[in-house]
Amino acid sequence: MAEAIQEVADPKAELSSAEEMLEMIVRKEDEIRKRVQKAEDESQRLVEEAKLDAANNKRDAAAAEVGQDLREKEIIKAEAEADKVAEDIAAQADEIRKKGMDRVEDAIKIVIEGVLPPR
Repeated sequence: MAEAIQEVADPKAELSSAEEMLEMIVRKEDEIRKRVQKAEDESQRLVEEAKLDAANNKRDAAAAEVGQDLREKEIIKAEAEADKVAEDIAAQADEIRKKGMDRVEDAIKIVIEGVLPPR
């Protein structure tokens, strides 16, 4: 009789472990989402800063009518930097999402294994 009770208790422990892993994955995904949002906010700030710098450089060059080539190079440089930051953030976000999805599938497998009886 005690053995039957112990056999029933083990799947619950496995299920609890799987639930804990799933909760851990959810917490990690939330952390990743926050990091991605922070990175996106930072990239947006850099883009706005680059636009402001480009606008200031453009204004200064136009007012003095000197350094036309320098102004164009700085604008191109600022836009390229802003594009690179946005691409880097998008790549990081995709990589983090892929890792999260891999972990979710592992968690689902653990939950299924915990629910189904052993073969």
